[in-house]
Amino acid sequence: MTIYDLMIAFGVGCIGLLIWQNAGFRDRAIALAKQHCEQMDVQLLDDTISLMKLRLKKDRRGNIAVARCYEFEFSSDGDRRYRGELTLHGIRLDHVELAPHRV
Repeated sequence: MTIYDLMIAFGVGCIGLLIWQNAGFRDRAIALAKQHCEQMDVQLLDDTISLMKLRLKKDRRGNIAVARCYEFEFSSDGDRRYRGELTLHGIRLDHVELAPHRV
């Protein structure tokens, strides 16, 4: 086994770890979106959420963490779809924003 084989194996392992870790953050984001939708008395549609942005961001203490921005759809009356946005900074919920909708 050469050094190049080890580098390729390490790279593949890192990519696999990132995919596995991202799936955990996605599950957390879905749970947080459901919880927020219940609090706002709207319905999370399709129980799906999609990753829109991924970037490095500093928190209030100056620590750098990955910020993940997810988008989801919700409905307030069962007829119309509206968009919502949820941002995770590391594992912490940074903010949730819902589009203007009918009550």
